[in-house]
Amino acid sequence: MTTHESVSQRDALDIVFANRNRAYGAYQLRREYPATLGRALGIGLLLIAFFMVLPRILAAFSSIVPEEVSKDPGCVLTLTEVKLETPPPVLNTPQPPPKPAIAYTPPVVAPDDEVPEEKPVEVQTVLEDPRQVGSETVAGTSEDPPSLDPPSAGLGIVETPKPADDEPVDPFTLNKMPSFPGGEGEMFKWIYKHITYPEMAKEAGTQGQVVLTFVVGKDGNISDIAVVKTPAGGSILGNEATRVVKSMPKWSPGEANGHPVKVRFTLPIRFALK
Repeated sequence: MTTHESVSQRDALDIVFANRNRAYGAYQLRREYPATLGRALGIGLLLIAFFMVLPRILAAFSSIVPEEVSKDPGCVLTLTEVKLETPPPVLNTPQPPPKPAIAYTPPVVAPDDEVPEEKPVEVQTVLEDPRQVGSETVAGTSEDPPSLDPPSAGLGIVETPKPADDEPVDPFTLNKMPSFPGGEGEMFKWIYKHITYPEMAKEAGTQGQVVLTFVVGKDGNISDIAVVKTPAGGSILGNEATRVVKSMPKWSPGEANGHPVKVRFTLPIRFALK
């Protein structure tokens, strides 16, 4: 074989697989490769041409298909011309003037003989003697009536009564309410500092408001402490609140009419577990 001779592909495959196993599959694939490639190219070109022509085919068929006419007329709208009547013009009728509440009669000039004479109004005569109180004369006394003027001398100062020492005074009648040293804010600070939450109440989970009443004496000392309200099972909280109130310092006493008096005071204390 010369160098100018062309070797076909089949002969080339035979030369390549001369001493190899041709039943493996590679020999058969290489022999069928040109035919497989040609078929793939042909199918691809046909698909491209089909998708390019498809829109035109669909447009042609859509123009041929007749439109289906619906037999149902549906809603028929009928327009009717309505002539609007012109409303009659509104007449501005003047309203009658309101009738006067008081009728005015114009004066009429009449002769003197036709005018009735008017009787003069009788004026009651003022009595000259103040002791004359009726039409009959009654024997009286010549003594002058007692004078109503206050005496010119002997003026005294009326002292306001002092309130009772035993009973507390109504707070509404006080000129000055009793107060803790420093005011109400200092009182709550003092209570918060000195009060102790009982351990038994903590373990039982008892909490709530305790209301006490006590009397602030004329000297500022606290007495007659009473527990008015406690939460359920909170008697131990009432005892602790009583202990703290009993140990309070002296208050500034209340005053009524300038005198120190006893005043009953109400104090709520709330126990809360955190």
